[in-house]
Amino acid sequence: MPDPASRPAASPVQVPYPPAAVGWYATIVLALLYWLSILDRFIISLLVDPIKRDMGITDVQFGLLHGFAFAITYALFGLLAGAMADRFSRRWVIFASVSIWSLATAACGMAQSFWHMLIARVGVGAGEAGLNPSAMSMLSDLFPRDRLTSAMAVYTIGATVGSGTAYLFGGVIVELVAQVDFYTVPVLGELRSWQAVFFIIGIPGILLSFIIFTLPEPVRRDRRQSGPQVPFWGSLRGTYRELLQFIRSRPRFFMCHYGGFTLASAVIGGGGAWYPAHMARTFGWDPARIGLSLGLTLVAAGITGKLICGHFVDVMYRKGRRDAQLRWYATCLLLATPVGIVATTSASPWIFLAGVGVLLMLLSPLPACYAASLNLVTPNELRGTGIAFFAATAGLIGLGAGPILIASISEHLLGGPSQIGLGMAVTIAVFCPLAAAVLALGCGAMREAVLEAEKT
Repeated sequence: MPDPASRPAASPVQVPYPPAAVGWYATIVLALLYWLSILDRFIISLLVDPIKRDMGITDVQFGLLHGFAFAITYALFGLLAGAMADRFSRRWVIFASVSIWSLATAACGMAQSFWHMLIARVGVGAGEAGLNPSAMSMLSDLFPRDRLTSAMAVYTIGATVGSGTAYLFGGVIVELVAQVDFYTVPVLGELRSWQAVFFIIGIPGILLSFIIFTLPEPVRRDRRQSGPQVPFWGSLRGTYRELLQFIRSRPRFFMCHYGGFTLASAVIGGGGAWYPAHMARTFGWDPARIGLSLGLTLVAAGITGKLICGHFVDVMYRKGRRDAQLRWYATCLLLATPVGIVATTSASPWIFLAGVGVLLMLLSPLPACYAASLNLVTPNELRGTGIAFFAATAGLIGLGAGPILIASISEHLLGGPSQIGLGMAVTIAVFCPLAAAVLALGCGAMREAVLEAEKT
């Protein structure tokens, strides 16, 4: 559906921002949908052992299901969704995305083999690809620049609560449905207990997708061009050509931004896939106990870290630090390195949980920092494509390769699946300091790029 907010208007730059209540309501609704997407994405991590048992797959194959199959689809479909977010109503893009990933999550519950599950996970990735480009574009039009990181932080709290809920309530759901080996469902017949979990999580999302229409479509700001636009399909290639030209005009910023956040995302994505399995294998905890303890840890640490980050980064920005996002996150990566190594190599579950809590408090603001820094530099008509292009690189490499990398290190270099914790420690020790160094190299380039964007 065409986006009325993208049509030419008289002096669009002078249109005031909407009332704060409107902006924050939109942020909460978008965070709710983000919560749902992460819940649907990560619930599979609590079902590692029953899925492996029934389908006869290895840890590396599970890494493909959890990470790479999802990430490559998320990246590729995200490129299309990003361009759509820049050309059409962002509300309709989000509505379609939520509906698709919810149906695909339910379809995971019908899988009978590795390949069936792989196809369903592809559907989850394709649906979720449309949310972030549209949501982050909307937020950039709802909040002034010196409030943007706080808005992004609150929005991405949805991801924190989603992953925590996947562990917290997901563990309880897994425990409850596991009381019965099979469930009989009309039309579908008998379902294993783990298959029922996907139905319980996926079906409600179809109804929740309609909540997006309670939001206004915000006026698009900071546009470099106006006037009639050519048809979407005819301009898709041109849109990304223009984005690449823009990236080439600021090579140091984009190389350091993409490189640093990609390395960091491998640590976060890889750890998120293997925390439950590590606790089960190392500490002998059952799914309900893992879900409760890990879920509470992730939610508390993520919310705290993102709110702290959003507040102080915006304060730094108002004081003239135009590289605030990169500077803040590079520091967090350095602080997280020793904490993560101690946590993932500890024989105590309580040290592990405390360490992971501090680790995620420091690292969980990654989406807020990468998105705010990108949108502060990028013109409005390229923001959806810019976020999508980042996901196609950092998402594909970090989220996709992280779980496989950790599994491969533990299986082939460290002695087998029981060493998954040590595999996480090696990844943290190498990638966190390297990511910090790369981001630090980009601070000067970000200052120049933001100052130039503010002049337009």
